[in-house]
Amino acid sequence: MFSACQKEEIMLYEDDPGIYFTLPTYSYSFTENAGAQTKTIYLPVKLSGSIKDYDRVFDIEAVYDDKTTVTNAIFEIKQGVVPKNSFDGSVAVVLKRNTTVDTSIVNLNVKLIGSNELKPQMAKTLQVSWTGKIIQPVNWNWLRYYFGTPFSTGWYTFILREAGVSSLPYSGTLSKTDPVTWWMSSGQLIAYALKVKEALIKYNALHPGDELKHNDGTYVGQIVTMPAF
Repeated sequence: MFSACQKEEIMLYEDDPGIYFTLPTYSYSFTENAGAQTKTIYLPVKLSGSIKDYDRVFDIEAVYDDKTTVTNAIFEIKQGVVPKNSFDGSVAVVLKRNTTVDTSIVNLNVKLIGSNELKPQMAKTLQVSWTGKIIQPVNWNWLRYYFGTPFSTGWYTFILREAGVSSLPYSGTLSKTDPVTWWMSSGQLIAYALKVKEALIKYNALHPGDELKHNDGTYVGQIVTMPAF
């Protein structure tokens, strides 16, 4: 009887899989592609439970609370998918731009609805932010290992300018579900970081007593430094 109960518990667990967001927020700036009017982002989810040999779908919905500052005219939510034989899934959201987006940061709060096969668990909500201005990119938690933990818009502008790019699409986690967007390798990122470090050293040498400082954010006024690597 004890063995039968154990098997039943295992079957109940396996038959009740769930999903949850792996990020609390997702940010995007149209400065990465100044000519684009839309951008499709992929919000990552993780499977809790057993993988299957077929794709499973799920839904999310907008939450019109005090955290959401947009109407459905400037976004479109698609159906999410957890691919077969995978613990990683995603749901596409199309972000649109207008004059409000270009001049401010807009926010959309979403929550997991799930499906008959996939129930929301744990982290059920996520906030999406987008703008036409420079903001901290969603992959800064990876970039900080190469450019330093402190973020400011002035420092990030310097990084992009000296690297000669409009974005640094490297992420060891987001690339699992969206390799088209997050295509950059760690070797490429290191090469850009070395180029930026050289430019930072040159800038500070030309501005003794007025070295490059963070212009906003938590570290405003502090001198910009880069980690050794």
